[in-house]
Amino acid sequence: MRSAVRRFSHSRTSFSLALACFILAVGGGTVGSDVAAPLGMVLIPGGSFQMGDAFAEGCYDELPVHTVTLSAFYMGACEVTNDEMLSALQWAQANGRVEVTDAGVYSVGAGRKKLLHLDLEECRIDWDGRRFSLKEGKASGYPCVEVTWHGAVAYCNFRSEMEGRVPCYDLETWTCDWADDGYRLPTDAEWERAARGGAEGHRFTWSDTETIDHTRANYESTGAQSYDVSLTRGLHPDYDDGQAPYTSPVGSFPANAYGLYDMEGNVWEWIWDYWDPNYYLSSPLRDPRGPDSGEYRVVRSGRWGYDASACRVSARRHGWPAGRRQMGFRLAMNAEI
Repeated sequence: MRSAVRRFSHSRTSFSLALACFILAVGGGTVGSDVAAPLGMVLIPGGSFQMGDAFAEGCYDELPVHTVTLSAFYMGACEVTNDEMLSALQWAQANGRVEVTDAGVYSVGAGRKKLLHLDLEECRIDWDGRRFSLKEGKASGYPCVEVTWHGAVAYCNFRSEMEGRVPCYDLETWTCDWADDGYRLPTDAEWERAARGGAEGHRFTWSDTETIDHTRANYESTGAQSYDVSLTRGLHPDYDDGQAPYTSPVGSFPANAYGLYDMEGNVWEWIWDYWDPNYYLSSPLRDPRGPDSGEYRVVRSGRWGYDASACRVSARRHGWPAGRRQMGFRLAMNAEI
């Protein structure tokens, strides 16, 4: 029965789910510190961890397992929602930072890139020729999707400026100043450190079991993996309603030990790093930020229409930066400047 896999009553609105996520993030955002985290973010303590596939069952770019030491940083408790993207786009339009067509939103200037695909059903943000709004259904409180890598980066800058922070990115060159205090995308190592929740050697972002089912994540259960033990198969039954996207509201499943939600399934999450299948062979031991160049960027977490293998905490995929297929993202920020 569908009720067996629900994590929240459907009488609660999507907005309340998102709000609950933010409240929990603020309440739990003091890991290892007496300083409260920024709204909606969790402090991930600095330290060393084992990065990579301890089960040797994934792709070759997840090996070898290696020790990485990271400085403390903040991580978004939830994926960026349609509401948050709408607010940033409204600000960007008012301040002349974007150009809009029926097909999408573009950055302005010499580094002009497409940020968001408005012409796709999965995108829940609308444009009427004058202003942005949310479409009906699966909008408020749901993760924003059909975002390019450039769109995720641009959002980080827009939100930083909205809050009086120094933006990390140059939207002409699409490079990062790591010393600034604005929002940014997590590095590949930061994402895995945060997803593991302080535990070592586990398959998923939880440590009480090495299996997964629909009570824990929004993914497609195929039974192809022995560790996929869901009693319901196919897309998650609570969200498979015939209307794309088949996303779940942020915060619909239990958080990991650091207080982070949806680190497995729901939507792919853009990462800062360029993707190189052999990067783990030469990755710096401290605060790695990926290769200096490349054609693709790393994506993490899996999505609603992908099987359990992509939900593994070490699983890495790669995406073309201008691509958008069911792509979302979450924020990171330096903990010390």
